[in-house]
Amino acid sequence: MIGSEEFWKTEADAPLLNRNADFVSKENAAEMIERARKLVDLIESGAGTDVSIELVPDCGDEGARRIFVLDAERTFKDPKHREQMVSVLQSLWPELQDYHQGLGFLVAFLLLYLPPKDVAKVAIGLHRDYVPGYFKSAPAAYVRDARVYQKLMHKFFPEVATTIEDLTCPEAYVSKWFIGMNVHVLTFEAMMLFLEAFLEKKDTFLFQFGLALLKNVQPDLVATKDVSKTLAILRLDQSLYPNTKQAEGSDQPGSFFTRIVEDAINFDLGDADIEKLREEAMEEMRLEEEKRKEREKQLGLDSDDEIVFSDEEDE
Repeated sequence: MIGSEEFWKTEADAPLLNRNADFVSKENAAEMIERARKLVDLIESGAGTDVSIELVPDCGDEGARRIFVLDAERTFKDPKHREQMVSVLQSLWPELQDYHQGLGFLVAFLLLYLPPKDVAKVAIGLHRDYVPGYFKSAPAAYVRDARVYQKLMHKFFPEVATTIEDLTCPEAYVSKWFIGMNVHVLTFEAMMLFLEAFLEKKDTFLFQFGLALLKNVQPDLVATKDVSKTLAILRLDQSLYPNTKQAEGSDQPGSFFTRIVEDAINFDLGDADIEKLREEAMEEMRLEEEKRKEREKQLGLDSDDEIVFSDEEDE
């Protein structure tokens, strides 16, 4: 996309580019595309399974395709670009059999640099080996890891963790980082650094990132008791954190965002046992589900209804 002259005529003011901050341009498009190709190499070497996938002309589910088309229309202006996004999403559908809007964000971002087949390869590699179960509409694996993140917050930033916990739950904001992979959160410069580090370090890096972000917004969090403001801070809302925001001690525009990723790369989780924390979170979820079913049984409700955890909103 970005290598095409037509892209810059039709998509220059697309919402997807709100965090570009002139990092990608017509002039450096070839360089950026070459850098993004390394993401494919990283997923191929980092995934423990085969990441090959074929693009299909039809996902076989009209309801799913309708959602893909709507998300593509909200993302791109050019019909050709929309169809590329739909093509990738419907090619992932036969295996995923589900969809989370965060996956659409990631696919759209990657399509700026890579052809549809390579984007599908990265996405399926993430699903199969990096974050299995994250891209479902009600992703239990994500809820589990959001709770693990909450436990890690209490370990490393107990005061801030308590402040946040009094106002909201991790499922309400962590999806922007864990499922949407920080599209619409980080600037494009920081996004590339994030994806490169994530594909090298795998899923534990998501926890490192979340903790590094918390470290960098800690003063803002302790200064408010407002739920909406807290969520806006944790999502790095652009009204609070413009693309030009500088890191403390830096005069470089946008360094605030790259500093978060750099801090994440260097964040030491110490003796934190992620797998043990995941087991604890799953047990908590199991007990909560048992209680929910028991309450519904007492009330005569249908216990087969699912609880959908989502904070998604139109970008």
